[in-house]
Amino acid sequence: MTRRWLPRRMQPQLMLLISVILLIVIAAHSGFNQHQQVTTAQRSIENQANALVKNLAVSVAKPLVLGSLDELDNFLLRSLDFPDVLELLITDAEGRILSHVRRAEGKNKIIIDAPGTRLSLPQSADSTFIVTDEEFGSHMDVWAPVVVGDTLGWVHGDFSTAALDTIRQQIIVTTVVSACVSIVFGSLLLFLALRRPVRALEHARNFAVALDQSEGNSLSVMPAPVEIEDLQQALHNASLRLHHQRQELANIIEELQGKEAVVRDRNAQLDAIFTLSPDGFISFDHSGRIQYANHAFLHMTGLRQESVFGQCEAEFSTLLADLCLPSARFCGVSALSDMSPNGSAVEGRRVTIELLGPMKRVLQVGARQSRSSSVSQILYFRDITYESEVDRMKSEFLSTAAHELRTPMASIYGYSELLVHESYDEATRKELLETIHRQSELMASIINELLDLARIEARRGKDFDIKPVEVDALVEQSIRGFRPPPDRLAPVCERLESAMWIQADAGKIQQVITNLLANAYKYSPGGGVVHIGYSSRKNGTQSMVGITVADQGMGMSPEQLARVFERFYRADVSGKIPGTGLGMSIVKEIVDIHHGIVEIASDLGTGTQVTVWLPTLTL
Repeated sequence: MTRRWLPRRMQPQLMLLISVILLIVIAAHSGFNQHQQVTTAQRSIENQANALVKNLAVSVAKPLVLGSLDELDNFLLRSLDFPDVLELLITDAEGRILSHVRRAEGKNKIIIDAPGTRLSLPQSADSTFIVTDEEFGSHMDVWAPVVVGDTLGWVHGDFSTAALDTIRQQIIVTTVVSACVSIVFGSLLLFLALRRPVRALEHARNFAVALDQSEGNSLSVMPAPVEIEDLQQALHNASLRLHHQRQELANIIEELQGKEAVVRDRNAQLDAIFTLSPDGFISFDHSGRIQYANHAFLHMTGLRQESVFGQCEAEFSTLLADLCLPSARFCGVSALSDMSPNGSAVEGRRVTIELLGPMKRVLQVGARQSRSSSVSQILYFRDITYESEVDRMKSEFLSTAAHELRTPMASIYGYSELLVHESYDEATRKELLETIHRQSELMASIINELLDLARIEARRGKDFDIKPVEVDALVEQSIRGFRPPPDRLAPVCERLESAMWIQADAGKIQQVITNLLANAYKYSPGGGVVHIGYSSRKNGTQSMVGITVADQGMGMSPEQLARVFERFYRADVSGKIPGTGLGMSIVKEIVDIHHGIVEIASDLGTGTQVTVWLPTLTL
């Protein structure tokens, strides 16, 4: 359906508007005229009614005093001949009806009311009361007192207002006829006046439609009045300029879209980098408030996004400082971004903080200023907990290793010096040499175990010869290669009911069993049987075999048990039991490389059970 153009739709709209205006004006004039005429007619009826009733009040005074009711009736009947009178009556001072007449069709009649019938009288006897019936508006009541010294009675008249209704009807008919004639002639004149302008606008409309479809091509101006031709030419020139500008804008938009794609790609890359980066980042806007915090920072500190976003530098500094150890508190953003000693802005300065609580992380914090329009500076957080722990363990390891090596070295150095500078008998000389030999063995054992542990950690099993190994045969071979102390019995070993196989380096597993047997004998100096047993279980879907070495020795407390895998840690604090404190560390490293588990159960004074769980192999 073709949409009707505005000027053609404007004609009926203007006709309707003019018609409404005419109707409003005619209705307002009619209403005012009606009000004036009705008011004048009503005032005339009121004046006539007042005059009639007041004259009756004067005329009936004498008959009322004499009590001549017939004469009263005659007065009232004669008064009914006046126009618009519907009903007249006379009451005494107390409202009892004395005479009552009513206009009737054909002949007026006297109304005989019931004896003692009373009417409600007006409150005042000094004036005439006119009461208009608001519900029907067809009559009016008029009262006048009969006064002869005192108020002897009242004259009441009921008058018709039908003349007012007739006046209203005549005015309404006149108004309707005037309105119809005015609307018809007004619409006709308006149509004739708008016909030529609408036709000219139609020409302009057709030119505009052709101009819209021209795609920047030149058009000839359609014949029309001068004003419309000027309008067409102006539209045509504006269309050509807009077409050229649209082409330029399209080129600019295409260029901007290409740049936007590059920026969007770069932002996506940066978002991916910040999301995947293990380092934490926080950026501040130019008002000094946090506008971005990546996931790594929130994970490091345990903070939530909503508790950090929008905070100023001081608030964030206080929040982060409260999470730190007193000895390694955060110095604050302003201090971190402060001037360097040489007076230049700090760009690479870093501080180290240590967090409290369950996180217990060591973080390195740095600040960098930004020249971006949206970012003032960036804080970056690097988790150096592992490096700090490695440095601590390295220092502790070197200190402990030096201490452990110094003890046998001191003995070797001291006794060898005595042998060099002093002369002893053969027995004493032999005793000193045996001491030197034992301390040399201890030193060699410490060095060998240190080398084993370093090699295992460095290669992480790359030099292990992994192949299927039968468990029972492996344990039996380990027992045959182990030499228990001279005064102790060999370990008691169970036998497996059926062969079980594991994927392992036989030599390393033998080393594990040998270390466990050595510890079992060393830490049960009071004697007792060392027992080797087997067990099996499921670890998820993986079947595992357990090799248990149990002794009846001194056992360990829970505190000692918690530190059993620490390097150089020894449960014996007396120093009477030889050892390096590295055996269980080596066991743990070898079993971990075999994807196994080491479990220890121990009671102080009753003994220890060490179980090595290794995945079984299905052949």
